[in-house]
Amino acid sequence: MLGKVVLCTVEGDIHEIGKILVGTMLSSSAGFKVLDMGVDVPVRKVVEKVREVNADIDTMSALITTTMVPQKDIIEALVDIGIHSKVKVIVGGAPATKEWGKQIGADGYSEDPIGAIKVAKKLLSQ
Repeated sequence: MLGKVVLCTVEGDIHEIGKILVGTMLSSSAGFKVLDMGVDVPVRKVVEKVREVNADIDTMSALITTTMVPQKDIIEALVDIGIHSKVKVIVGGAPATKEWGKQIGADGYSEDPIGAIKVAKKLLSQ
């Protein structure tokens, strides 16, 4: 196992096809243990799961512009409880961009499942 990944579509968003593809690729192709929390996942639950399982990576998807804000809120919550330095955060989804990721303090961004694998491996090797 390369590492533990908590995966979700953030609160307010019910899109899951991309998330499912990323999770499948990370687990079956790349050797990560993926904990898929599903869709419309509240910030508090994501942070609790990351802490509970001692995740190496938190990967969040948002497919609607208005649901990008919870990605930022999750990162802020990880910082507030002092574990952002221990868990790498990857954001993705149709409206998300590399610039958005940088703006909110994400460690990585990917626009597709293959890119997510590359980013996850790179982050864990740093």
